[in-house]
Amino acid sequence: MATFTQRGIDADGKEVWFIRVFVDGKQKGFTFHGSKKQAEKEAGKLESAKERGETITPSKMKVEEYLKEWLETYQKPEVGKMTFHDNTLRMSSHVIPFIGQKRMNALNAMDCQKVINRLAVDQGKKRTAVAVFNLMKKAFRKAVDLGYLIKNPMDAVTKPKDRAEQRPFLTIEQAAVFLDYAKKDSYYPVLAFLLLTGTRPEEAFGLKWTDVDFDNGTLAIVRSLQRTPGGGWEYGELKTTSSRRNLDLSPTLADILRNHKREQAKARLVMGAEWINNDLVFVNQLGNPIDPSRVRKHLAKVLEAAGLPKIRLYDLRHTHGSMLMSEGAAIKEISDRLGHANTSMTVNRYLHATPSRTRASVNRLDEALAEATKKQDEKQNNQDVN
Repeated sequence: MATFTQRGIDADGKEVWFIRVFVDGKQKGFTFHGSKKQAEKEAGKLESAKERGETITPSKMKVEEYLKEWLETYQKPEVGKMTFHDNTLRMSSHVIPFIGQKRMNALNAMDCQKVINRLAVDQGKKRTAVAVFNLMKKAFRKAVDLGYLIKNPMDAVTKPKDRAEQRPFLTIEQAAVFLDYAKKDSYYPVLAFLLLTGTRPEEAFGLKWTDVDFDNGTLAIVRSLQRTPGGGWEYGELKTTSSRRNLDLSPTLADILRNHKREQAKARLVMGAEWINNDLVFVNQLGNPIDPSRVRKHLAKVLEAAGLPKIRLYDLRHTHGSMLMSEGAAIKEISDRLGHANTSMTVNRYLHATPSRTRASVNRLDEALAEATKKQDEKQNNQDVN
């Protein structure tokens, strides 16, 4: 049976009602503007149409109205505060101004494609376009589930090519130079940690000393640290279930962390009662979480001093994966260490980065064949002598 609930008042002063009709066990939802009596009558019409086997038409509500409702109802409980803030900004800046006034039942794939093209082609913002594409597809997929749309228009939209595989990274030789120059920087511990573990920045910033096991040479990634709108912070969930993992500590990194812990203890004594004990590994002068923007600035400073290519903070993770690949680590090993959801992601992002790996294998094969030929020649010579 169709149900209806009040959702507020529209700009014209009319009551807004949300009508639900269940078709084949699935809920279809429609927004209706009018009085309670009119909403009840509309719900009856829809229920009668369903009983007659007629197609329940999609909602005539505006795209802007739906997207704002979707963000508040489905996105807000699902993501962190900063992600919700960013997604709301993406919708309000890149989507709503262009298709917000269209009716949901009139929305088509071409309308959506123009939104994506405006970002990817006209403005050259391909990464933003990919993010907006994914957000729109998710929002309109839910609209289909709710009955607002018959089908998802984003299914026919061409997604901009994600060129994540072309993100820059440092070679092993460059990474060695980077670490050498980073030693002179006050942010050396966190920069070295990101490079030598391949953790996501938010995972590193959320690391606590209780997560580090010096005796066994391991550390546990169990939380992330999320920034919130207005400059605050909070602990958050990890990106995926695979992100929760234990990592082996290299001897070099273990020494860096031990020394960092000693220096942090000295700073804590100096600050006395002003120190805020969060037990975090990487903190500012008061003991609060380290500021990501400052880490990015120090990264740029070290790269410039070392004469190395400019890379993002996240590219230290990419560098770690690429170095493991170049050293012959198995795909599954790399995937587990980086906390990828599946190995295909690892292959797509890192297999390209090491063309020298194939060359090295070919060279080893060549050397093996040469050695076998040498042994065969020696054997033949011995036979000739005898």
